[in-house]
Amino acid sequence: MSSRERGSATIWMLGLSLLLLLFGGLALDFWRALALQRELAAVADSAAVAAASGIDEDIYRADGNLVLNSNRARDLALSSIAFQNVVLTSTDISTSADGASVSVTIEGAVELGLLGVFVDETEPLIVRASATAAPRLVP
Repeated sequence: MSSRERGSATIWMLGLSLLLLLFGGLALDFWRALALQRELAAVADSAAVAAASGIDEDIYRADGNLVLNSNRARDLALSSIAFQNVVLTSTDISTSADGASVSVTIEGAVELGLLGVFVDETEPLIVRASATAAPRLVP
């Protein structure tokens, strides 16, 4: 080995170690985003199901039609979300025009680790989940 090549293995190992740390950090940030998306999907599903139970009882008693009371459905969805104690950046609950279904869309922010070095921290990584449900008669 000549004197020019001395220490090249050390530099290669140092470079590979830095790359390994970089990709490991990116993988952890990606995993955090996936975990938050799964959690938000579960929260949105349960909130939509809770909201779908907010039927307008007066209309149902009068003619047997299942029509959602938008205020009641919203309150039920919000209480379901609050019960699950998840930090959200935005919540949108909307009932269809005919009152046949309700949609819940929620957003949360991911706290970045290593990826935060490469992107602007003032705009967080936003994860969104949505679910739609409709009331059904159970025989």
